[in-house]
Amino acid sequence: MDRLLRFARRYMFPYLPWYLGGTAMLVATNWLSVTIPLYVADGVDALALGAEGHPAIRSAALAVLLMGGAVIVVRTTSRVLFFTPGRLVEARVKEDLFRAVLRQQPAFLDRWPAGDLVSRASSDVTMLRLLSGFTALGIVNTVLAVALTATQMLRMSAELTAWVVLPLAVGFAISLAFVQRMFPVMKRIQESAADVSEHALMSYQSVATVRAFRAERTFSDQFAQRADAWLEAILARTRLSVGIGPVLGMAAGFNVFLLLFIGGPMTIEGQLTVGELVAFTTLVAYLTGPLRGMSFILSLFRQAQSSLERLEEITVPEPERPDLPDPAPVPTAPPALTIRDLRFAYPDEPDTEVLHGVSVTVPAGGTLGIFGPTGSGKTTLLRCLARLYNPPPGAVLVDGVDVRELDLDAWRQAVAYVPQRAFLFSESLKDNVLLGQGDAGRFWEVARLAALEPDIVALPDKEQSQVGEAGLMLSGGQRQRTALARGLARPHHVLVLDDVLSAVDHATEQQLIQSLRQHGSPTTLLVSNRLSALRHADVIAILDNGELVETGTHDELVARPGPYRDTWERQREGDEEGAA
Repeated sequence: MDRLLRFARRYMFPYLPWYLGGTAMLVATNWLSVTIPLYVADGVDALALGAEGHPAIRSAALAVLLMGGAVIVVRTTSRVLFFTPGRLVEARVKEDLFRAVLRQQPAFLDRWPAGDLVSRASSDVTMLRLLSGFTALGIVNTVLAVALTATQMLRMSAELTAWVVLPLAVGFAISLAFVQRMFPVMKRIQESAADVSEHALMSYQSVATVRAFRAERTFSDQFAQRADAWLEAILARTRLSVGIGPVLGMAAGFNVFLLLFIGGPMTIEGQLTVGELVAFTTLVAYLTGPLRGMSFILSLFRQAQSSLERLEEITVPEPERPDLPDPAPVPTAPPALTIRDLRFAYPDEPDTEVLHGVSVTVPAGGTLGIFGPTGSGKTTLLRCLARLYNPPPGAVLVDGVDVRELDLDAWRQAVAYVPQRAFLFSESLKDNVLLGQGDAGRFWEVARLAALEPDIVALPDKEQSQVGEAGLMLSGGQRQRTALARGLARPHHVLVLDDVLSAVDHATEQQLIQSLRQHGSPTTLLVSNRLSALRHADVIAILDNGELVETGTHDELVARPGPYRDTWERQREGDEEGAA
Protein backbone atom coordinates (compact mmCIF):
# COMPACT_ATOMS: atom_id res chain seq x y z
CA MET A 1 0.00 0.00 0.00
CA ASP A 2 2.90 2.37 0.68
CA ARG A 3 4.02 1.81 -2.90
CA LEU A 4 0.59 2.83 -4.20
CA LEU A 5 0.52 5.92 -2.00
CA ARG A 6 3.92 7.00 -3.33
CA PHE A 7 2.66 6.49 -6.86
CA ALA A 8 -0.50 8.51 -6.17
CA ARG A 9 1.45 11.40 -4.63
CA ARG A 10 3.94 11.53 -7.48
CA TYR A 11 1.72 11.01 -10.50
CA MET A 12 -1.97 11.42 -9.61
CA PHE A 13 -2.03 14.33 -7.15
CA PRO A 14 -0.86 16.88 -9.79
CA TYR A 15 -4.16 16.18 -11.58
CA LEU A 16 -6.29 16.51 -8.46
CA PRO A 17 -8.52 19.23 -10.02
CA TRP A 18 -9.40 16.80 -12.80
CA TYR A 19 -10.30 14.10 -10.30
CA LEU A 20 -12.34 16.52 -8.18
CA GLY A 21 -14.27 17.65 -11.27
CA GLY A 22 -14.82 14.02 -12.25
CA THR A 23 -16.03 13.22 -8.74
CA ALA A 24 -18.53 16.08 -8.91
CA MET A 25 -19.84 14.68 -12.20
CA LEU A 26 -20.10 11.20 -10.63
CA VAL A 27 -22.08 12.65 -7.72
CA ALA A 28 -24.46 14.18 -10.23
CA THR A 29 -24.61 10.94 -12.25
CA ASN A 30 -25.45 8.77 -9.26
CA TRP A 31 -27.87 11.28 -7.74
CA LEU A 32 -29.80 11.42 -11.00
CA SER A 33 -29.67 7.61 -11.35
CA VAL A 34 -31.11 6.96 -7.88
CA THR A 35 -33.65 9.79 -8.15
CA ILE A 36 -35.18 8.60 -11.43
CA PRO A 37 -36.73 5.49 -9.73
CA LEU A 38 -38.54 7.82 -7.28
CA TYR A 39 -40.24 9.60 -10.19
CA VAL A 40 -41.05 6.22 -11.67
CA ALA A 41 -42.61 5.31 -8.31
CA ASP A 42 -44.70 8.49 -8.36
CA GLY A 43 -45.86 7.67 -11.89
CA VAL A 44 -46.79 4.09 -10.95
CA ASP A 45 -48.70 5.23 -7.87
CA ALA A 46 -50.51 7.84 -10.00
CA LEU A 47 -51.93 5.04 -12.13
CA ALA A 48 -54.25 4.14 -9.29
CA LEU A 49 -55.87 7.59 -9.53
CA GLY A 50 -57.23 6.95 -13.01
CA ALA A 51 -57.91 10.03 -15.11
CA GLU A 52 -57.02 12.31 -12.21
CA GLY A 53 -53.50 10.92 -12.22
CA HIS A 54 -52.75 11.80 -15.83
CA PRO A 55 -50.99 15.12 -15.01
CA ALA A 56 -48.82 13.40 -12.40
CA ILE A 57 -47.94 10.61 -14.83
CA ARG A 58 -46.98 13.12 -17.56
CA SER A 59 -44.95 15.15 -15.07
CA ALA A 60 -43.10 12.03 -13.85
CA ALA A 61 -42.43 10.88 -17.44
CA LEU A 62 -41.07 14.32 -18.42
CA ALA A 63 -38.82 14.38 -15.34
CA VAL A 64 -37.47 10.91 -16.17
CA LEU A 65 -36.78 12.02 -19.77
CA LEU A 66 -34.93 15.17 -18.75
CA MET A 67 -32.96 13.44 -16.00
CA GLY A 68 -32.05 10.58 -18.36
CA GLY A 69 -30.61 13.07 -20.83
CA ALA A 70 -28.70 14.78 -18.04
CA VAL A 71 -27.26 11.42 -16.97
CA ILE A 72 -25.76 10.96 -20.45
CA VAL A 73 -24.05 14.35 -20.28
CA VAL A 74 -22.65 14.13 -16.76
CA ARG A 75 -21.62 10.45 -17.12
CA THR A 76 -19.67 11.25 -20.31
CA THR A 77 -18.06 14.28 -18.67
CA SER A 78 -17.03 12.23 -15.64
CA ARG A 79 -15.22 9.74 -17.88
CA VAL A 80 -13.38 12.47 -19.74
CA LEU A 81 -12.28 14.03 -16.45
CA PHE A 82 -11.02 10.69 -15.07
CA PHE A 83 -9.57 9.10 -18.20
CA THR A 84 -7.58 12.16 -19.32
CA PRO A 85 -5.36 12.14 -16.19
CA GLY A 86 -4.87 8.40 -16.76
CA ARG A 87 -3.39 9.11 -20.19
CA LEU A 88 -1.26 11.94 -18.82
CA VAL A 89 0.00 9.70 -16.00
CA GLU A 90 0.85 7.03 -18.58
CA ALA A 91 2.96 9.52 -20.53
CA ARG A 92 4.82 10.64 -17.40
CA VAL A 93 5.48 7.07 -16.27
CA LYS A 94 6.88 6.16 -19.70
CA GLU A 95 9.11 9.23 -19.68
CA ASP A 96 10.41 8.39 -16.20
CA LEU A 97 10.96 4.75 -17.14
CA PHE A 98 12.88 5.73 -20.28
CA ARG A 99 14.94 8.26 -18.33
CA ALA A 100 15.69 5.66 -15.64
CA VAL A 101 16.87 3.14 -18.23
CA LEU A 102 19.15 5.74 -19.83
CA ARG A 103 20.79 6.78 -16.58
CA GLN A 104 21.43 3.26 -15.31
CA GLN A 105 24.79 1.59 -15.75
CA PRO A 106 25.19 -1.49 -17.99
CA ALA A 107 25.80 -3.62 -14.89
CA PHE A 108 22.23 -2.90 -13.80
CA LEU A 109 20.62 -3.27 -17.22
CA ASP A 110 22.33 -6.61 -17.81
CA ARG A 111 19.85 -8.07 -15.32
CA TRP A 112 16.87 -7.35 -17.60
CA PRO A 113 16.46 -8.82 -21.08
CA ALA A 114 15.29 -6.40 -23.76
CA GLY A 115 11.96 -8.21 -24.14
CA ASP A 116 11.31 -7.91 -20.41
CA LEU A 117 11.94 -4.15 -20.52
CA VAL A 118 9.59 -3.86 -23.51
CA SER A 119 6.90 -5.73 -21.57
CA ARG A 120 7.29 -3.44 -18.57
CA ALA A 121 7.13 -0.35 -20.77
CA SER A 122 3.95 -1.56 -22.47
CA SER A 123 1.66 -3.86 -20.49
CA ASP A 124 2.79 -2.76 -17.01
CA VAL A 125 2.53 0.94 -17.86
CA THR A 126 -0.91 0.26 -19.36
CA MET A 127 -2.02 -1.19 -16.03
CA LEU A 128 -0.94 2.01 -14.26
CA ARG A 129 -2.94 4.02 -16.80
CA LEU A 130 -5.99 1.93 -15.94
CA LEU A 131 -5.25 2.43 -12.25
CA SER A 132 -5.08 6.21 -12.68
CA GLY A 133 -8.17 6.42 -14.87
CA PHE A 134 -10.61 3.54 -15.08
CA THR A 135 -9.87 2.06 -11.65
CA ALA A 136 -10.03 5.43 -9.88
CA LEU A 137 -13.35 6.17 -11.58
CA GLY A 138 -14.71 2.73 -10.65
CA ILE A 139 -13.80 3.06 -6.98
CA VAL A 140 -15.29 6.55 -6.62
CA ASN A 141 -18.37 5.58 -8.62
CA THR A 142 -19.01 2.47 -6.50
CA VAL A 143 -18.66 4.36 -3.21
CA LEU A 144 -21.05 7.07 -4.38
CA ALA A 145 -23.52 4.58 -5.86
CA VAL A 146 -23.65 2.54 -2.66
CA ALA A 147 -24.00 5.62 -0.46
CA LEU A 148 -26.71 7.36 -2.51
CA THR A 149 -28.64 4.18 -3.32
CA ALA A 150 -28.62 3.10 0.31
CA THR A 151 -29.83 6.58 1.34
CA GLN A 152 -32.80 6.42 -1.00
CA MET A 153 -33.65 2.87 0.04
CA LEU A 154 -33.44 3.72 3.74
CA ARG A 155 -35.82 6.65 3.21
CA MET A 156 -38.43 4.21 1.92
CA SER A 157 -37.85 1.23 4.25
CA ALA A 158 -34.94 0.49 6.58
CA GLU A 159 -36.16 -3.07 7.16
CA LEU A 160 -36.33 -4.03 3.49
CA THR A 161 -33.00 -2.29 2.87
CA ALA A 162 -31.30 -4.47 5.49
CA TRP A 163 -32.71 -7.64 3.88
CA VAL A 164 -31.58 -6.80 0.32
CA VAL A 165 -28.16 -5.44 1.30
CA LEU A 166 -27.20 -8.62 3.19
CA PRO A 167 -26.88 -10.93 0.12
CA LEU A 168 -24.97 -8.27 -1.77
CA ALA A 169 -22.53 -7.83 1.13
CA VAL A 170 -21.96 -11.60 1.35
CA GLY A 171 -21.43 -11.85 -2.40
CA PHE A 172 -19.02 -8.93 -2.34
CA ALA A 173 -17.01 -10.51 0.50
CA ILE A 174 -16.71 -13.78 -1.44
CA SER A 175 -15.58 -11.85 -4.52
CA LEU A 176 -12.87 -10.14 -2.47
CA ALA A 177 -11.58 -13.54 -1.39
CA PHE A 178 -11.18 -14.52 -5.05
CA VAL A 179 -9.48 -11.22 -5.85
CA GLN A 180 -6.93 -11.76 -3.05
CA ARG A 181 -5.81 -14.95 -4.76
CA MET A 182 -5.24 -13.10 -8.04
CA PHE A 183 -2.08 -11.23 -7.04
CA PRO A 184 0.44 -14.09 -7.57
CA VAL A 185 -1.46 -15.20 -10.68
CA MET A 186 -1.22 -11.71 -12.21
CA LYS A 187 2.48 -11.54 -11.46
CA ARG A 188 2.94 -14.89 -13.20
CA ILE A 189 1.01 -13.58 -16.22
CA GLN A 190 3.21 -10.51 -16.50
CA GLU A 191 6.41 -12.53 -16.15
CA SER A 192 5.22 -15.01 -18.78
CA ALA A 193 4.28 -12.15 -21.12
CA ALA A 194 7.76 -10.70 -20.70
CA ASP A 195 9.28 -14.11 -21.48
CA VAL A 196 7.23 -14.39 -24.68
CA SER A 197 8.15 -10.82 -25.66
CA GLU A 198 11.86 -11.48 -25.11
CA HIS A 199 11.80 -14.68 -27.18
CA ALA A 200 9.88 -12.99 -30.00
CA LEU A 201 12.27 -10.02 -30.04
CA MET A 202 15.29 -12.32 -30.07
CA SER A 203 13.78 -14.36 -32.91
CA TYR A 204 13.08 -11.27 -35.01
CA GLN A 205 16.61 -9.96 -34.52
CA SER A 206 18.20 -13.30 -35.44
CA VAL A 207 15.84 -14.34 -38.23
CA ALA A 208 18.66 -14.55 -40.80
CA THR A 209 20.65 -16.88 -38.56
CA VAL A 210 17.58 -18.99 -37.80
CA ARG A 211 16.91 -19.46 -41.49
CA ALA A 212 20.54 -20.11 -42.37
CA PHE A 213 20.76 -22.97 -39.85
CA ARG A 214 17.22 -24.21 -40.55
CA ALA A 215 16.32 -23.80 -36.88
CA GLU A 216 12.77 -22.57 -37.48
CA ARG A 217 11.19 -25.62 -35.80
CA THR A 218 13.35 -25.25 -32.67
CA PHE A 219 12.52 -21.56 -32.27
CA SER A 220 8.86 -22.23 -32.99
CA ASP A 221 8.74 -24.97 -30.34
CA GLN A 222 10.44 -22.72 -27.79
CA PHE A 223 7.96 -19.97 -28.55
CA ALA A 224 5.07 -22.43 -28.16
CA GLN A 225 6.37 -23.53 -24.75
CA ARG A 226 6.53 -19.95 -23.52
CA ALA A 227 3.14 -19.16 -25.02
CA ASP A 228 1.63 -22.22 -23.31
CA ALA A 229 3.00 -21.05 -19.95
CA TRP A 230 1.46 -17.63 -20.59
CA LEU A 231 -1.85 -19.23 -21.60
CA GLU A 232 -1.91 -21.39 -18.47
CA ALA A 233 -1.41 -18.30 -16.30
CA ILE A 234 -4.23 -16.49 -18.15
CA LEU A 235 -6.50 -19.51 -17.69
CA ALA A 236 -5.72 -19.51 -13.97
CA ARG A 237 -6.82 -15.88 -13.81
CA THR A 238 -9.94 -16.71 -15.83
CA ARG A 239 -10.85 -19.53 -13.45
CA LEU A 240 -10.68 -17.07 -10.57
CA SER A 241 -12.65 -14.46 -12.50
CA VAL A 242 -15.36 -17.00 -13.31
CA GLY A 243 -15.93 -17.43 -9.60
CA ILE A 244 -16.50 -13.71 -9.09
CA GLY A 245 -19.26 -12.80 -11.56
CA PRO A 246 -21.80 -15.52 -10.70
CA VAL A 247 -21.57 -14.81 -6.97
CA LEU A 248 -22.89 -11.28 -7.30
CA GLY A 249 -25.30 -12.44 -10.01
CA MET A 250 -26.77 -14.98 -7.60
CA ALA A 251 -26.95 -12.31 -4.90
CA ALA A 252 -28.89 -10.05 -7.28
CA GLY A 253 -31.23 -12.90 -8.20
CA PHE A 254 -31.80 -13.76 -4.56
CA ASN A 255 -32.69 -10.13 -3.93
CA VAL A 256 -35.56 -10.41 -6.42
CA PHE A 257 -36.88 -13.26 -4.30
CA LEU A 258 -36.52 -11.19 -1.12
CA LEU A 259 -38.28 -8.21 -2.69
CA LEU A 260 -41.26 -10.37 -3.57
CA PHE A 261 -41.21 -12.54 -0.46
CA ILE A 262 -40.74 -9.70 2.06
CA GLY A 263 -41.57 -6.56 0.12
CA GLY A 264 -44.80 -8.00 -1.32
CA PRO A 265 -46.52 -8.49 2.08
CA MET A 266 -45.22 -5.09 3.22
CA THR A 267 -46.93 -3.53 0.21
CA ILE A 268 -50.18 -5.39 0.92
CA GLU A 269 -50.06 -4.23 4.53
CA GLY A 270 -49.54 -0.62 3.42
CA GLN A 271 -45.98 -0.23 4.67
CA LEU A 272 -44.90 0.38 1.05
CA THR A 273 -46.71 1.62 -2.00
CA VAL A 274 -46.59 -0.32 -5.26
CA GLY A 275 -44.47 2.46 -6.76
CA GLU A 276 -42.00 2.26 -3.90
CA LEU A 277 -41.66 -1.51 -4.41
CA VAL A 278 -40.95 -0.87 -8.09
CA ALA A 279 -38.42 1.82 -7.10
CA PHE A 280 -36.81 -0.63 -4.66
CA THR A 281 -36.44 -3.19 -7.45
CA THR A 282 -34.85 -0.59 -9.74
CA LEU A 283 -32.46 0.63 -7.04
CA VAL A 284 -31.33 -2.90 -6.16
CA ALA A 285 -30.68 -3.62 -9.84
CA TYR A 286 -28.74 -0.38 -10.13
CA LEU A 287 -26.66 -1.18 -7.01
CA THR A 288 -25.75 -4.64 -8.32
CA GLY A 289 -24.00 -3.14 -11.36
CA PRO A 290 -21.37 -1.07 -9.48
CA LEU A 291 -20.77 -3.90 -7.00
CA ARG A 292 -20.24 -6.40 -9.79
CA GLY A 293 -17.95 -3.91 -11.52
CA MET A 294 -16.11 -3.41 -8.25
CA SER A 295 -14.90 -7.00 -8.30
CA PHE A 296 -13.35 -6.30 -11.71
CA ILE A 297 -11.97 -3.00 -10.44
CA LEU A 298 -10.30 -4.74 -7.51
CA SER A 299 -8.83 -7.27 -9.91
CA LEU A 300 -7.34 -4.39 -11.92
CA PHE A 301 -6.15 -2.86 -8.66
CA ARG A 302 -4.25 -6.05 -7.86
CA GLN A 303 -2.76 -6.18 -11.35
CA ALA A 304 -1.68 -2.55 -11.03
CA GLN A 305 0.04 -3.35 -7.73
CA SER A 306 2.02 -6.09 -9.43
CA SER A 307 2.86 -3.82 -12.37
CA LEU A 308 3.97 -1.02 -10.07
CA GLU A 309 6.26 -3.42 -8.23
CA ARG A 310 7.83 -4.52 -11.53
CA LEU A 311 8.31 -0.94 -12.74
CA GLU A 312 9.89 0.17 -9.48
CA GLU A 313 12.51 -2.53 -9.92
CA ILE A 314 13.76 -0.35 -12.79
CA THR A 315 12.92 3.20 -11.72
CA VAL A 316 13.68 3.22 -7.98
CA PRO A 317 17.31 1.96 -7.75
CA GLU A 318 19.79 4.78 -8.06
CA PRO A 319 22.56 4.33 -10.64
CA GLU A 320 26.02 3.47 -9.38
CA ARG A 321 27.60 6.93 -9.42
CA PRO A 322 30.60 7.12 -7.03
CA ASP A 323 31.42 10.52 -8.58
CA LEU A 324 28.39 12.12 -6.94
CA PRO A 325 27.68 14.48 -5.22
CA ASP A 326 30.92 16.36 -6.08
CA PRO A 327 32.26 15.03 -9.39
CA ALA A 328 35.72 16.04 -10.53
CA PRO A 329 35.99 17.92 -13.85
CA VAL A 330 36.94 16.01 -16.96
CA PRO A 331 40.20 16.94 -18.77
CA THR A 332 39.73 19.34 -21.65
CA ALA A 333 42.60 17.79 -23.66
CA PRO A 334 43.68 14.22 -24.43
CA PRO A 335 44.66 12.81 -21.02
CA ALA A 336 47.29 10.38 -19.83
CA LEU A 337 45.84 7.09 -18.61
CA THR A 338 47.32 4.99 -15.84
CA ILE A 339 46.09 1.48 -15.06
CA ARG A 340 47.38 0.34 -11.70
CA ASP A 341 46.92 -3.23 -10.45
CA LEU A 342 43.44 -3.44 -11.99
CA ARG A 343 41.42 -6.38 -10.70
CA PHE A 344 37.84 -6.67 -11.89
CA ALA A 345 34.92 -9.10 -11.62
CA TYR A 346 31.49 -8.56 -13.15
CA PRO A 347 28.70 -7.85 -10.64
CA ASP A 348 26.74 -11.00 -11.53
CA GLU A 349 29.83 -13.17 -10.83
CA PRO A 350 31.68 -11.32 -8.06
CA ASP A 351 33.89 -14.33 -7.20
CA THR A 352 35.26 -14.72 -10.74
CA GLU A 353 37.95 -12.19 -11.59
CA VAL A 354 38.20 -11.34 -15.28
CA LEU A 355 41.26 -9.10 -14.89
CA HIS A 356 44.09 -9.94 -12.49
CA GLY A 357 46.39 -7.09 -11.50
CA VAL A 358 46.77 -5.35 -14.87
CA SER A 359 49.10 -2.33 -14.89
CA VAL A 360 50.00 -0.16 -17.89
CA THR A 361 50.43 3.54 -18.71
CA VAL A 362 49.32 5.44 -21.83
CA PRO A 363 50.87 8.88 -22.47
CA ALA A 364 48.62 11.84 -23.23
CA GLY A 365 47.62 11.69 -26.88
CA GLY A 366 49.31 8.30 -27.22
CA THR A 367 47.97 4.96 -28.40
CA LEU A 368 47.65 1.76 -26.38
CA GLY A 369 47.39 -1.39 -28.47
CA ILE A 370 45.80 -4.40 -26.79
CA PHE A 371 46.33 -7.94 -28.04
CA GLY A 372 45.33 -11.32 -26.71
CA PRO A 373 43.31 -14.46 -27.38
CA THR A 374 39.52 -14.63 -27.07
CA GLY A 375 38.43 -14.37 -23.45
CA SER A 376 41.64 -12.75 -22.29
CA GLY A 377 39.84 -9.66 -20.88
CA LYS A 378 40.49 -7.12 -23.66
CA THR A 379 36.89 -5.85 -23.91
CA THR A 380 36.56 -5.83 -20.11
CA LEU A 381 39.65 -3.61 -19.87
CA LEU A 382 38.12 -1.14 -22.34
CA ARG A 383 34.83 -1.13 -20.45
CA CYS A 384 36.63 -0.21 -17.24
CA LEU A 385 38.58 2.56 -18.97
CA ALA A 386 35.40 3.95 -20.58
CA ARG A 387 33.67 3.45 -17.23
CA LEU A 388 30.83 1.38 -18.60
CA TYR A 389 31.60 -0.60 -15.47
CA ASN A 390 33.12 1.11 -12.46
CA PRO A 391 36.61 -0.24 -11.76
CA PRO A 392 37.88 -0.60 -8.17
CA PRO A 393 38.97 2.67 -6.50
CA GLY A 394 42.40 3.88 -7.58
CA ALA A 395 42.77 1.28 -10.34
CA VAL A 396 42.28 3.64 -13.33
CA LEU A 397 43.66 7.18 -13.27
CA VAL A 398 42.99 9.95 -15.79
CA ASP A 399 45.71 12.62 -15.54
CA GLY A 400 46.28 11.33 -12.02
CA VAL A 401 42.59 11.52 -11.01
CA ASP A 402 40.61 8.37 -10.21
CA VAL A 403 38.23 7.77 -13.11
CA ARG A 404 35.50 6.96 -10.57
CA GLU A 405 35.65 10.57 -9.33
CA LEU A 406 35.19 12.15 -12.77
CA ASP A 407 31.79 13.51 -13.77
CA LEU A 408 30.35 10.41 -15.48
CA ASP A 409 28.16 12.35 -17.94
CA ALA A 410 31.07 14.57 -19.00
CA TRP A 411 33.43 11.57 -19.22
CA ARG A 412 30.99 9.78 -21.50
CA GLN A 413 30.98 12.88 -23.71
CA ALA A 414 34.78 12.95 -23.77
CA VAL A 415 35.11 9.27 -24.73
CA ALA A 416 34.18 7.96 -28.20
CA TYR A 417 33.61 4.24 -27.67
CA VAL A 418 33.20 1.96 -30.69
CA PRO A 419 32.26 -1.52 -29.44
CA GLN A 420 33.08 -4.79 -31.12
CA ARG A 421 29.48 -5.31 -32.21
CA ALA A 422 27.90 -1.89 -32.59
CA PHE A 423 24.14 -1.66 -33.04
CA LEU A 424 22.85 0.03 -36.19
CA PHE A 425 19.37 1.48 -36.29
CA SER A 426 16.92 0.77 -39.09
CA GLU A 427 17.52 4.26 -40.46
CA SER A 428 19.65 5.84 -43.15
CA LEU A 429 23.45 5.66 -43.14
CA LYS A 430 23.64 9.37 -42.38
CA ASP A 431 21.30 9.10 -39.40
CA ASN A 432 23.26 6.12 -38.06
CA VAL A 433 26.53 8.04 -38.23
CA LEU A 434 25.42 11.46 -36.97
CA LEU A 435 22.67 10.28 -34.56
CA GLY A 436 20.83 13.55 -35.09
CA GLN A 437 23.90 15.75 -34.56
CA GLY A 438 26.24 17.49 -36.96
CA ASP A 439 25.66 18.27 -40.62
CA ALA A 440 26.21 16.79 -44.07
CA GLY A 441 29.77 18.17 -44.25
CA ARG A 442 30.70 16.43 -41.03
CA PHE A 443 29.16 13.21 -42.31
CA TRP A 444 31.30 13.10 -45.44
CA GLU A 445 34.41 14.04 -43.45
CA VAL A 446 34.11 11.08 -41.07
CA ALA A 447 32.97 8.82 -43.94
CA ARG A 448 36.32 9.49 -45.64
CA LEU A 449 38.22 8.89 -42.39
CA ALA A 450 36.41 5.56 -41.95
CA ALA A 451 37.10 4.53 -45.58
CA LEU A 452 33.33 4.41 -46.10
CA GLU A 453 32.98 7.03 -48.84
CA PRO A 454 33.43 4.68 -51.86
CA ASP A 455 30.79 2.32 -50.47
CA ILE A 456 28.33 5.17 -49.93
CA VAL A 457 28.81 6.56 -53.43
CA ALA A 458 28.06 3.12 -54.88
CA LEU A 459 24.73 2.86 -53.05
CA PRO A 460 21.59 3.91 -54.98
CA ASP A 461 20.44 6.45 -52.37
CA LYS A 462 23.93 7.44 -51.23
CA GLU A 463 23.95 8.62 -47.59
CA GLN A 464 20.15 8.28 -47.39
CA SER A 465 20.30 4.52 -48.04
CA GLN A 466 18.47 2.51 -45.39
CA VAL A 467 20.71 0.02 -43.57
CA GLY A 468 17.89 -2.28 -42.45
CA GLU A 469 17.35 -3.86 -39.04
CA ALA A 470 20.72 -3.96 -37.18
CA GLY A 471 22.49 -3.06 -40.46
CA LEU A 472 21.18 -6.09 -42.32
CA MET A 473 21.68 -4.42 -45.74
CA LEU A 474 25.41 -3.84 -45.12
CA SER A 475 28.35 -6.22 -45.14
CA GLY A 476 30.28 -6.93 -41.95
CA GLY A 477 33.06 -4.54 -42.94
CA GLN A 478 30.60 -1.80 -43.86
CA ARG A 479 28.85 -2.17 -40.49
CA GLN A 480 32.17 -1.85 -38.67
CA ARG A 481 33.20 1.21 -40.65
CA THR A 482 29.78 2.82 -40.15
CA ALA A 483 30.20 2.33 -36.40
CA LEU A 484 33.73 3.74 -36.60
CA ALA A 485 32.46 6.81 -38.48
CA ARG A 486 29.83 7.28 -35.77
CA GLY A 487 32.56 7.27 -33.11
CA LEU A 488 34.71 9.76 -35.03
CA ALA A 489 31.77 12.10 -35.70
CA ARG A 490 31.47 13.35 -32.14
CA PRO A 491 34.07 15.54 -30.39
CA HIS A 492 36.26 13.42 -28.10
CA HIS A 493 39.54 13.34 -26.21
CA VAL A 494 39.70 9.57 -25.79
CA LEU A 495 39.05 7.12 -28.64
CA VAL A 496 38.26 3.50 -27.66
CA LEU A 497 38.16 0.98 -30.53
CA ASP A 498 37.26 -2.61 -29.71
CA ASP A 499 38.43 -4.80 -32.61
CA VAL A 500 36.72 -2.62 -35.22
CA LEU A 501 39.03 -3.75 -38.05
CA SER A 502 38.35 -7.49 -37.92
CA ALA A 503 35.94 -7.54 -40.89
CA VAL A 504 37.92 -5.38 -43.33
CA ASP A 505 40.59 -6.44 -45.80
CA HIS A 506 44.29 -5.67 -45.35
CA ALA A 507 44.30 -2.69 -47.74
CA THR A 508 41.29 -1.08 -46.06
CA GLU A 509 42.84 -1.74 -42.66
CA GLN A 510 46.00 0.15 -43.62
CA GLN A 511 43.92 3.03 -44.99
CA LEU A 512 41.97 3.18 -41.74
CA ILE A 513 45.12 3.11 -39.60
CA GLN A 514 46.59 5.93 -41.65
CA SER A 515 43.36 7.96 -41.30
CA LEU A 516 43.28 7.41 -37.52
CA ARG A 517 46.92 8.53 -37.18
CA GLN A 518 46.02 11.75 -39.01
CA HIS A 519 42.82 12.27 -37.03
CA GLY A 520 43.85 14.76 -34.38
CA SER A 521 45.65 13.39 -31.33
CA PRO A 522 43.16 11.77 -28.94
CA THR A 523 44.40 9.25 -26.44
CA THR A 524 43.56 6.02 -28.24
CA LEU A 525 42.95 2.49 -27.02
CA LEU A 526 42.88 -0.03 -29.86
CA VAL A 527 42.07 -3.72 -29.52
CA SER A 528 43.01 -5.84 -32.51
CA ASN A 529 44.17 -9.34 -33.27
CA ARG A 530 45.79 -8.03 -36.46
CA LEU A 531 49.22 -6.94 -35.34
CA SER A 532 49.69 -4.80 -38.42
CA ALA A 533 47.06 -2.49 -36.89
CA LEU A 534 49.02 -2.24 -33.62
CA ARG A 535 52.57 -1.75 -34.90
CA HIS A 536 52.37 2.07 -34.63
CA ALA A 537 51.02 2.08 -31.04
CA ASP A 538 53.11 3.82 -28.37
CA VAL A 539 52.72 0.80 -26.10
CA ILE A 540 51.22 -2.63 -26.69
CA ALA A 541 49.76 -4.75 -23.86
CA ILE A 542 49.50 -8.52 -24.25
CA LEU A 543 46.71 -10.10 -22.22
CA ASP A 544 46.13 -13.79 -21.57
CA ASN A 545 43.46 -15.17 -19.25
CA GLY A 546 43.02 -11.76 -17.62
CA GLU A 547 46.70 -11.26 -16.86
CA LEU A 548 49.18 -8.84 -18.39
CA VAL A 549 51.79 -11.05 -20.08
CA GLU A 550 53.99 -8.49 -21.85
CA THR A 551 54.17 -4.80 -22.67
CA GLY A 552 56.35 -2.85 -25.06
CA THR A 553 56.48 -1.27 -28.50
CA HIS A 554 56.02 -3.31 -31.64
CA ASP A 555 59.76 -3.47 -32.30
CA GLU A 556 60.51 -4.49 -28.71
CA LEU A 557 57.93 -7.29 -28.71
CA VAL A 558 59.00 -8.61 -32.10
CA ALA A 559 62.62 -8.66 -30.96
CA ARG A 560 62.03 -11.09 -28.08
CA PRO A 561 60.43 -14.56 -28.04
CA GLY A 562 56.81 -14.70 -27.02
CA PRO A 563 53.22 -14.92 -28.26
CA TYR A 564 53.42 -11.53 -29.96
CA ARG A 565 56.44 -12.43 -32.14
CA ASP A 566 54.96 -15.85 -32.97
CA THR A 567 51.67 -14.24 -34.06
CA TRP A 568 53.47 -11.54 -36.04
CA GLU A 569 55.49 -14.07 -38.01
CA ARG A 570 52.41 -16.20 -38.80
CA GLN A 571 50.39 -13.19 -39.93
CA ARG A 572 53.25 -11.84 -42.05
CA GLU A 573 53.67 -15.20 -43.75
CA GLY A 574 49.93 -15.31 -44.41
CA ASP A 575 50.00 -11.81 -45.94
CA GLU A 576 52.91 -12.77 -48.18
CA GLU A 577 51.15 -15.93 -49.35
CA GLY A 578 47.97 -13.93 -50.03
CA ALA A 579 49.94 -11.38 -52.03
CA ALA A 580 51.64 -14.14 -54.04
